[in-house]
Amino acid sequence: MTFMKGLPLLLLVASLCSHAALQPDRTRIVFNANDKATSLRVDNRSDKLPYLAYSWLENEKGDKSDDLLVALPPIQRLEPKATTQVRIVKQASTTKLPGDRETLFFYNMREIPPAPEKNSDHAVLQVAIQSRIKVFWRPVALRKKAGEKVELQLQVSQQGNQLTLKNPTAYYLTIAYLGRNENGVLPGFKTVMVAPFSTVNTNTGSYSGSQFYLGYMDDYGALRMTTLNCSGQCRLQAVEAKK
Repeated sequence: MTFMKGLPLLLLVASLCSHAALQPDRTRIVFNANDKATSLRVDNRSDKLPYLAYSWLENEKGDKSDDLLVALPPIQRLEPKATTQVRIVKQASTTKLPGDRETLFFYNMREIPPAPEKNSDHAVLQVAIQSRIKVFWRPVALRKKAGEKVELQLQVSQQGNQLTLKNPTAYYLTIAYLGRNENGVLPGFKTVMVAPFSTVNTNTGSYSGSQFYLGYMDDYGALRMTTLNCSGQCRLQAVEAKK
């Protein structure tokens, strides 16, 4: 069985990653600046087909870049049901990155399926799915203490059906949930990432109330819920995990 030459015939967006044969073991990576490298595991969930895994890094703008972080190996073959590792290795030029805030990168992995057998009598649509994972470069001075919840420092203000989210911290804050309760997000809400020391707005649609549930992603990719009370000055309070 031979592999396709060049790029895949079709690239599906990350929303289809649940159907991917190659599956990374996490949805985000925190790269501490005092580490030489970090690793993630990749599983081939197919029990019949081998796949090629093509890996690379992009900067915050989505431009391919390997002068700061590099994925090794850039391409490798996984046999059916096999597991491998990809290492993300820092380069010497990372010393030029800001030391007072996180820097965002993206790890990309494109799975390349094997080409169909030449003697096949049927037309075959080959699909390649790409996974995209946020990589947060965290300077030494920003290493978190155990249990520290910097996300609760998010400053929120409400005006009508608009919420203003101000991030006074040096960390990227990802707001992945906004709802009236814990049973579902407000119609039209999309995940918001607030860069360090920046402000973004999000719309609450037809809901004009002042009570919300707001969820953020922690370092491990888990959704952590808070209550947001905007009766007067908006206040965030962590919701204790149910036992």
